[in-house]
Amino acid sequence: MSLSANLKIRRTEIKMTQKELAEKVGVEPATISKYESGMNEPNIKTLKSIAEALDTSIDELVKEEEDIVDLSKVNLLEILREQKEMKLSGNIYHYTQVKFAYNTNHIEGSTLTEEETRYIYETNTIVSTSDNPTKVDDIIETVNHFRIVDYLIDNADKKLTESMIKEFHRILKSGTSDSTKTWFKVGEYKMLENQIGEQKTAKPNEVPQKMKELLSSYNKKKKIILEDIIDFHAKFEAIHPFQDGNGRVGRIIMFKECLKNNIDPFIILDADKYFYYRGLKEYKKEKGYLIDTCLNAQDQYRASMEYFLKGYTKLNNK
Repeated sequence: MSLSANLKIRRTEIKMTQKELAEKVGVEPATISKYESGMNEPNIKTLKSIAEALDTSIDELVKEEEDIVDLSKVNLLEILREQKEMKLSGNIYHYTQVKFAYNTNHIEGSTLTEEETRYIYETNTIVSTSDNPTKVDDIIETVNHFRIVDYLIDNADKKLTESMIKEFHRILKSGTSDSTKTWFKVGEYKMLENQIGEQKTAKPNEVPQKMKELLSSYNKKKKIILEDIIDFHAKFEAIHPFQDGNGRVGRIIMFKECLKNNIDPFIILDADKYFYYRGLKEYKKEKGYLIDTCLNAQDQYRASMEYFLKGYTKLNNK
């Protein structure tokens, strides 16, 4: 029986916390934690309540371990590359493109809905689902983000460099209204000062040296772990090297570096943007906020990997 794994996967799939599930079932959050760790198992009455709370069946919760993908044995980068070349719809590559473009752009104020983003990806056309006018830049940056993901998949196993980071920015902002401004250098570091909220960032003349130092320190590490990637992201955002697009470039870098270092990647969801912003703002004083937000996002992406790759890996193993 693989109840513990199935329970956690289903809970993260529907974005429910252990506390919320515990309240619905009528137990303590620690009890749910023990169920998910495999320390304890619920009785049939509690199991039925859990299934109802998670909008699933008991059979789904107790399905055999052979139906679960061992993510430690999955080469996600290889699968993403394969599905990209196949132009495969309805699996993890397709999901990543739509989910990433929608959420990362929406965090930055895009007016496109997830449905509209999916429609653009699948049909290369736009149909508005709201009464509000759609900004041309929102459409361009969405299409550009699809191109960035393809670029990062092609180059994920390469060393992170300044030229690669600048290329991320060039792809993102090409063809936008920003690209027509003389003071806005697409694919190059900022010329004018900027800030995050009320937080000041590096001055334009400081950016090249600060970026060189950040990359040098990061690339010297013998083994990159998730916390190193998150730390790089926080420092990158504090520098804010580009005139605009820093958040999206920074989140692309995190995804890329996770793939490079065989770490399950993640997509920061628009629904969690305030936790994400707080994590960046408080990072120097308390790293836990940003790390926890990223870990939660990683759990959600893992659940999607489990869902999409179960049938895909079985098919490929035949």
